[in-house]
Amino acid sequence: MNIGDFSPGCQLPIKDWTWINKTGVFENETLRKYVAPFPPRDLMHNVSGLNREQDFASHGAEFYRALSEASTKAFSEYRRILDFGCGCGRLTRMLKGHPHKVSACDVDARHVKWVRQNLPYVDVIRTSVNPPLPYRDKEFDAIVSISVFTHLTEKSQDEFLAELRRICASEGVLFLTVHGARALERAINEASIREMIAVDGELFEKARQLFSQGKHAFILQHGHLTASANTLRRWLSRAMGRCVSNLPFQYGITFIPETYILEHWTQWFEVMDYRRGALHDFQDIVVLRPRR
Repeated sequence: MNIGDFSPGCQLPIKDWTWINKTGVFENETLRKYVAPFPPRDLMHNVSGLNREQDFASHGAEFYRALSEASTKAFSEYRRILDFGCGCGRLTRMLKGHPHKVSACDVDARHVKWVRQNLPYVDVIRTSVNPPLPYRDKEFDAIVSISVFTHLTEKSQDEFLAELRRICASEGVLFLTVHGARALERAINEASIREMIAVDGELFEKARQLFSQGKHAFILQHGHLTASANTLRRWLSRAMGRCVSNLPFQYGITFIPETYILEHWTQWFEVMDYRRGALHDFQDIVVLRPRR
């Protein structure tokens, strides 16, 4: 393949675009001009626990591949895409070269600032930890959200599901990730996963019981990518540059049974597809269409 062939970005065949992002740029530095820049190490670690550009790139490329496989058409064909909870662009980087409108949002001012300054093809804004979102009704024909509903309480989940339905076009599609049976299985059986999610043993056992009953299972975390409510409020205050001490918000890790999604999420959406362990043999991708 000639180097010039990489200029279309995400309009390239999936295998070519994921290869240059995941492997090519680390084998040939001259290819870097074709991919989006990488965020600084502290931001990469903040959203993913990763410190190396190659690892961060691999995550983004694999996410893009898995989402593309879950979609009935190429992502470059969606005319109005929203990356809800974009972080510092782990997935949004992969949309370089998109021929239509790409939007993104995040609660962390540092993430938003970096994306705005380094990914000029993205219309990015900072949003609150609570709805509403500052978008029009039926504004997007594709909404992607990775590692957001994996951390929400049931109340917050329901509020954002209703809000995403509002801003998604009637024939639009949503790709939301969750921790389902595969994630729970790995958390039970793999010590490295349990260490990563850093949850109290007693609370984890309660969550297992709720999950086995087909219920939403939320655990307040203490550790990497986690915080108690008070700790998170202080962190958000620093990130946003303003006081958020009164925000009624809790952040943890959430396990959601597939049966719960089929019964509860269908208040707002039709479930078009359910891809178990699609992200790194861990998170599931739920493909949805709004009910009207």
